[in-house]
Amino acid sequence: MGCGIYKIENLVDGKIYVGSSIELIKRKSKHFYLLRKGIHDNIHLQNAYNKFGENSFVFTILEYCVVENLIDRENYHIFTYKSNEGNYGYNLATVNEFRRNTFNQEVKVKLSKFNQEKNGNFNTYSLINIITNEEFVFDTLVDGAKYLIDNGFAKGSPRNVRLKLSSSLRGKKVNNGFKGTIRKTCYKHNFKIIN
Repeated sequence: MGCGIYKIENLVDGKIYVGSSIELIKRKSKHFYLLRKGIHDNIHLQNAYNKFGENSFVFTILEYCVVENLIDRENYHIFTYKSNEGNYGYNLATVNEFRRNTFNQEVKVKLSKFNQEKNGNFNTYSLINIITNEEFVFDTLVDGAKYLIDNGFAKGSPRNVRLKLSSSLRGKKVNNGFKGTIRKTCYKHNFKIIN
């Protein structure tokens, strides 16, 4: 069957998607099946396929390797082809040891913005420092969480800070062991939705 790394190249604009599989031929079939159906989970690759057509895409095996080396080799080729940069490819992320995507900052911001709009949520919000009364305006949860962490207001993973910030802005009840309460402040900041 073949275990290794592959690329799907757009012959029109030269952009590349890099992937790995323990069964390369089956993976090729699955990619093109999903693309033909219009349901591929990589929306950038799907849009390019829809625009340029199947004959504009070529599946190529880059190398064979043992399963234990798949992640390292896949990331090597993603970086070599720069396929996780929008101008060069369709990869949204690199891969971590749990076979999960590790998104770069640009992708995190785009996903945050997309999900806010998709869910009909706020687009812009502000955080007001309780002590200094300074107000900071943000367009994404990623930016707000980065500000809180970088300035020592929050500790922990950026994901958890974003979740807490999101719950606060949406007025969700926080489980505090009783009936739950709605936050009035978040990380020593008042907050308000601008839009």
